[in-house]
Amino acid sequence: MSIFDCIKNRIGNNETLAKRLYSLILFGSYVRGDFIEGVSDIDFFAVFSDSAEESIPKLIEILKECTQGIKYKLVDLPCVNINDLREPLKQKNPLKFLTFYQEDFLKNHKVVYGEDISDILPSYDKKTLQSARAEQLIRAPQRFKDNPELLLLSAGETARFEAIINGSNSISKADIMKTLEKIGDEEALHIYSSYIEGKEIEFSREYLSCFIVSRISKFLENRSQQNNRKVIH
Repeated sequence: MSIFDCIKNRIGNNETLAKRLYSLILFGSYVRGDFIEGVSDIDFFAVFSDSAEESIPKLIEILKECTQGIKYKLVDLPCVNINDLREPLKQKNPLKFLTFYQEDFLKNHKVVYGEDISDILPSYDKKTLQSARAEQLIRAPQRFKDNPELLLLSAGETARFEAIINGSNSISKADIMKTLEKIGDEEALHIYSSYIEGKEIEFSREYLSCFIVSRISKFLENRSQQNNRKVIH
C-alpha cells in the first residue's frame, strides 16, 4: 500500500478527523525531488474547516505510521483554518510556502486527502513578497536568540533569500547553490550548505545574527532607495 492510500484510509476511518479536515497536502522537497534522506523533513500541510486542536495529534500519528518507510528528519505539519487561506500574508506569522515560496508550492504539491487549495490562495506580486519575507527574517536574531537550531535555519533561509533575489531559477537546493556560486557569495554558500546538509552547528550565535541582519538590512535599504526615487520622479 502506498503512503497516500495508507493516509487516506486511516483518515477515512476516523469520522471526526475526516469531517474536520478540508485538505491534506504533501509538498516541499519530497515532491520537488531534492529530498535528502535522513536530513530533509517530509512536509505536509493540513487545512481544517472546523476546530483542529483535538484532531492534530491523531493526524500526526497517522502520518508518522504511514511514512515509516521514508528516512526523514521529522514530519512537519503546519495547520490552518480554511478562512486563513484567503489572506495568508496578513497572518501574524505568515507561512513561507503560502507567501514567499507560493510559486514553488503551487508547482510542487500533491493533494493526499480532500480538496486542492490552489484556487483559494491569493496571488501576490514579487516585490510585496520579498519585502514581507525580509521583514520576517530580520526579526529572527531576536526571536531565536536562545534557539541555535532555529537561528541557523533562519540564516540558511537568508542565504536562500539572497539567491532568489539574485535570480535563482527555483528554490531547489541545486538552483540555490548554483546561484550563490555564480554570484561568488562564499559566506552564504557555506551557511546554506550547513543548513541543508543538517551539519552540526559550527557558527556562533553572533556570527549568524550578524549575517542575517547585514544581508537583510542591505536589501531593505536598497528597496527603500528605489521607492524614494520613484516618489521623486
